[in-house]
Amino acid sequence: MLLPSVVLAVIGILLIMSGNLIRKRGKTSFIAGNNEVFIPQNEKKLAKRIGWLLVSFGYETVAFPIFFYFIKIFEGYHFAILAILHLAIVFIFMLMDQFEARNA
Repeated sequence: MLLPSVVLAVIGILLIMSGNLIRKRGKTSFIAGNNEVFIPQNEKKLAKRIGWLLVSFGYETVAFPIFFYFIKIFEGYHFAILAILHLAIVFIFMLMDQFEARNA
């Protein structure tokens, strides 16, 4: 149980660091199809939103083993649901970026 917890903590810390870098630099070049399929209208705002989301997912990744240890009802599929939810929010942020630019 200790090794998976340490691995998740390291992954969470890397996610937090990546989210902060994305948020501060204001670049969205990590998105697949960027400037080919998807052209961000307000790249800095989109990067800030996605950066904060990635930071929050990093904190959840670090905290998940702690909750799993104390509350036995949490299982791996709960974490998968969180990951899918965050991915859906990223797509919502991308849609918001497109619609905000058209309405402005």
